[in-house]
Amino acid sequence: AVVSTQSTGVDSRPDLSGVSSCERLTAAGIPCSYVYINSSTYIMKKVTKVMLAADALLANGYVLGPVGTAMMGLIANTYNKPVIVCCETYKFCERVQTDSILYNELADPDSMLKTLNAEESPVAGWRESPNTRLVNLVYDTTPPALVSIVITEIAELPCSSAPVVLRRGAVKM
Repeated sequence: AVVSTQSTGVDSRPDLSGVSSCERLTAAGIPCSYVYINSSTYIMKKVTKVMLAADALLANGYVLGPVGTAMMGLIANTYNKPVIVCCETYKFCERVQTDSILYNELADPDSMLKTLNAEESPVAGWRESPNTRLVNLVYDTTPPALVSIVITEIAELPCSSAPVVLRRGAVKM
């Protein structure tokens, strides 16, 4: 049987890293569409599954990923689409976290000022305004309730298996 595979890369600012993902997929012969994250609800009706990358799988089962990961998980969950997280076991972490506010990394706020058509950003003068702060968060935490399965190099696991993998020593510290 011939299986038709098609992908849609969903992207958000300021990194726009989805472009390189689409380029790699098309280079591998997989047709790929490209949309911004604000269009994801429009295309979700046609989607069969959502695959997300993870920067870490925390001990409490939360997924630490790029900003927008939790939003995609929530949208997929709303449309009853399975959410598959890809995460190598070396990224499993003893840390516990339930939000992305208390502990996160901040990227350069000026990178949020980039526009596609080289026009000046509406918030370009943010430094002159004493009451304005641009916060450019790097990571997002996705609750385990939104994740259907985590695919690793050793097995397909539920998020709740993170402590088991850590305890069994599959992760070399």
